[in-house]
Amino acid sequence: MKNKNLFSLVMLAILGAWAIVLRMFDFPILPAAPFLKVDFSDLMVLIGMMIKGPFGAVAVALIRDSVNYMMKGGEAGLPIGTMMSFLASMAMFLPTHFILKHADGFKPTVRKIFMSLTLILGLVLSMGLFNYFVALPIYVTVMNFPIPNITAYLLSVIIPFNFIKGVILSVGQLIVVEKIWPEISKRNIEYEDYHLPINSSKVTI
Repeated sequence: MKNKNLFSLVMLAILGAWAIVLRMFDFPILPAAPFLKVDFSDLMVLIGMMIKGPFGAVAVALIRDSVNYMMKGGEAGLPIGTMMSFLASMAMFLPTHFILKHADGFKPTVRKIFMSLTLILGLVLSMGLFNYFVALPIYVTVMNFPIPNITAYLLSVIIPFNFIKGVILSVGQLIVVEKIWPEISKRNIEYEDYHLPINSSKVTI
């Protein structure tokens, strides 16, 4: 058990390092807002959760976001982007945590739909609320961003961006669970509260 815990912690550190690297390869998806970008570092957060549950997700996200903040700083010195990144990861994958805990109570197709919908809704709602009440007011008042109408900007830019991002990452989530969970299980480092059926090198999601 001690060796398993140690190996799991080492894996979380490695996943955190991979998340930092993947964060560097971001790309825009919305022509109206090229400064809003997507990357696949969140999938490392998901794998961390598959190894150590919510603690693993938090650990990998904290490593990624802390190092990214130290490397790039924040908007006007404020860690707004760092906070949004961490919040987005938790909003996307904590619902997945509860679904995986009760995976044997869902049919595979239903489980897949729930995992995708909760990820997309979690991301859209959390980022919509955080931007409306925290980020955008700070951008406008402190950094003088030219946003005349916060609500209109939220509906035309922030929500569409996060919806598209959520769709992309929901597909990535399903692929990761199918391909990575069996490998984690083979090495006996999977989070024991998750109940996913395994068939040789494939898991039914």
